[in-house]
Amino acid sequence: MGEERIVAGEEIMTAAGEIIGLFLRRTVPTGMTPRDTALDIKLQGGLVYLEHPYDPFRRHLSEESIEALSELIDIVEVFNGRSDERTNRRALDLCTILDAAPGAGSDAHSLGEIGSVYLEMEDFAGPEDFLVKLRAATIVKRRRSLILSASETIIRNLRRRA
Repeated sequence: MGEERIVAGEEIMTAAGEIIGLFLRRTVPTGMTPRDTALDIKLQGGLVYLEHPYDPFRRHLSEESIEALSELIDIVEVFNGRSDERTNRRALDLCTILDAAPGAGSDAHSLGEIGSVYLEMEDFAGPEDFLVKLRAATIVKRRRSLILSASETIIRNLRRRA
């Protein structure tokens, strides 16, 4: 097993939805336009990661916003552990159209969700090599238990009422 890599990243709330920046050297201000956010990420030598682009239950960018920064998008999340199959398939279509690298993730909001979706990929040396290796990565999926999902939702709702 090789040396572990830590990639500094941040989920950034733009004026129109969320974008992830990877390989960041500093935090990115919230509330900017998606394009300005992506440009800030790029100025740091970072990668722009579009997460859950079509999930109706998650904050995502509109088609218009995606189009405005399309040439800046490096990675599109093609499999989100909380999104349905149709939504993930649309994201894969977008990834292909943009010729972006495919990403995937658990979108974990609880301990039971961590590791439900992850990528197995070769070691990399920096952002550009990361993109090359990401294109050849394998998405590993472990569907969540319906009982676990339901119990977490019930607990979350009870906490909100308390």
